[in-house]
Amino acid sequence: MIKHYAGLLLIVLGALALIMTRLKALDSSNTLLATGLLFIVAGIGLHIRSIKRESRY
Repeated sequence: MIKHYAGLLLIVLGALALIMTRLKALDSSNTLLATGLLFIVAGIGLHIRSIKRESRY
């Protein structure tokens, strides 16, 4: 069951990482921005993969 929601969880974590850069004003480091982007891209990939596995087409 957790595998089904892993993609969505990564997307939410990525969005939270991007929001943290705005709230904490962490402009000097791009590491948190890159981490957020990586989580979002990986989450989208996992979510699409889980949808394709459930589909009968």
